[in-house]
Amino acid sequence: MRSKLLYLAQDTRTAIAETIIRDRFQSKAKRELLEEEFDDYSIAAIRNGDPLVLVDLRREGASLLGVSTDAVRARAQRAGRKLSQELYDRTVLDGIVYMSRITNRECVAVYDRSVSKLDADAPALDLSRLRSLTADLAALQVTVVRTPPWLGLANGPGGTRFGS
Repeated sequence: MRSKLLYLAQDTRTAIAETIIRDRFQSKAKRELLEEEFDDYSIAAIRNGDPLVLVDLRREGASLLGVSTDAVRARAQRAGRKLSQELYDRTVLDGIVYMSRITNRECVAVYDRSVSKLDADAPALDLSRLRSLTADLAALQVTVVRTPPWLGLANGPGGTRFGS
């Protein structure tokens, strides 16, 4: 069975970096996101009521387990996904704790079989309403750009055609 994961980050800045930004600004001078990009995301504070059994791939954990650095810190996710699926298939672990390669903060990937051990403190909040969003984006050196109404993004990704 193919595993499904819920990714959790230690803080909102890491959550944004891991899910939205990733490597999209590599070799680019401008670090801009359209305001509309945040409409598809929500955020929630999560805690675990029951203890989680996690494999620790932080610091020397991966090396001590003989795990390739490609599975833990590589930009490409293929090796990491393969490792995760093997852990899912061969163990009863709840997930993996690892360090974000972008912010170097802790993250947890919780397997679908263990999500029931988690509780949200409140309903998920639209990311665009997050109080710390502006500060988090500034710390990540990202500028939010409003889409001009004349661009016509409301008509789909192709926008409005002119001159037809």
